[in-house]
Amino acid sequence: MKPEEMLFGRRIRQNHALEHATITILSGYVPELRVSARSNSRGFIIFGDVDLGQLRRSLDEALQRLQAGEAELAIHPNCGTNLVVGISLFAMGTLLGMTSSHARTRVTSTAFSSVAGIMAARPLGQFVQKHVTTLPDLEGVRVSKIFRRKILGMTIVEVRTVQE
Repeated sequence: MKPEEMLFGRRIRQNHALEHATITILSGYVPELRVSARSNSRGFIIFGDVDLGQLRRSLDEALQRLQAGEAELAIHPNCGTNLVVGISLFAMGTLLGMTSSHARTRVTSTAFSSVAGIMAARPLGQFVQKHVTTLPDLEGVRVSKIFRRKILGMTIVEVRTVQE
């Protein structure tokens, strides 16, 4: 087992890639789209109401394009991975800056380290997406089911995938 598969299994990474590609393409059809999504080993869930016809077209196109080698569709600028990486870098920068024994140096170091961490968040987050949290190799993956439901008044759409 590869190290990146210990935390994020192959199916989760594949579904995460498909989720990103689908949301990217769906955003082209619906420019004002405001949803969030979470992937799991069975597919992914979209939190928000979307037109199922547009979603299906976006899914089919995303799957086809990823299978044709458009791996860049697996990386999304608004992925939670970028947020986690950014917060981690910010926290490490703050802690590193606080190690100085001089107050003036501590404030300057903390500010500089924190800003540097935030600036590095997106490129490093995209690197983590590419190598750890997504897998654009979707050979043999297909969408098996799409359904909408309401939970506590919130609309969610669940997309199920299978590996053949």
